[in-house]
Amino acid sequence: MKFMFHFGMTSVAQSIRAQYDQLPLGERKIADILLEIQGEMASYSATELAARAGVSKATATRLVRRLGFDDYLQMRQQARESGRSGSPLAALPGLSGQSGRLGAHLEHDVTCLVQTLEGMSADHVRRAIEILTAAHRIWVIGFRNSHVLARYAHELLVQVKPDVRLLPAPGQTLAEELSALHDRDAVLVLGFRRRPPILARVVRAASRAGAPVVLLADPSIGGGEELLAQVTLRCFSRGASLFDSYVAPISLLNYLCAGVATALDESAQARLRRTEQLHEELAEL
Repeated sequence: MKFMFHFGMTSVAQSIRAQYDQLPLGERKIADILLEIQGEMASYSATELAARAGVSKATATRLVRRLGFDDYLQMRQQARESGRSGSPLAALPGLSGQSGRLGAHLEHDVTCLVQTLEGMSADHVRRAIEILTAAHRIWVIGFRNSHVLARYAHELLVQVKPDVRLLPAPGQTLAEELSALHDRDAVLVLGFRRRPPILARVVRAASRAGAPVVLLADPSIGGGEELLAQVTLRCFSRGASLFDSYVAPISLLNYLCAGVATALDESAQARLRRTEQLHEELAEL
């Protein structure tokens, strides 16, 4: 049943990450800007990028060629196409005749789960659990479809830890909430495609506050989010047909949150007992 996923051409961010450690300083400055604005690259010219990085246009040209592109326009076009690949619209034309193939859907989801968990670093998972367990307060953040995953993680963690915050919160700006972030906190970020640019800014804000970041994302993640996170856990999430699959991240979140509960031991048990008492008093269930 096992098969490997193919995600099309390598993204600009993946190309940069593969060569980042070998880049000269000037080219690395350009690379940092590209990783920061990868979702907005079409808005910038090569001259504007070079000026923003404080290097020459020739330096930018050398980086573009080092990454395997003929020129900046070609690289920008590939970045644009990579961005579109997360849209259901891009997958729709290839779905003819696939309706009703429940077996193929099942096989694909099982493979997503197996390849994600089998390829996961046990040390990275252990470190993620340690960060979440030790945190004075946990901020759980996700946008668009990732907000559903964030809500699931919040609902598990809030049962065993006293201060777990879900963002974005209705009626509030992120700045109003994150102004309370400090180095005793931890931030659990769900960053599955298609990610809005604000996600990278949130991760940078957490890093500046000294709060460790645990990042769950699909394999296309890169740039500032990955570089600043203490732990990055990648989950396969491409769906069998039109929409992405979240079987793997749901399973991993279940495991992480159960690991936190186990590590907290008596304090988690006490909180769960108190919750059960309140359920009875309030007749909620």
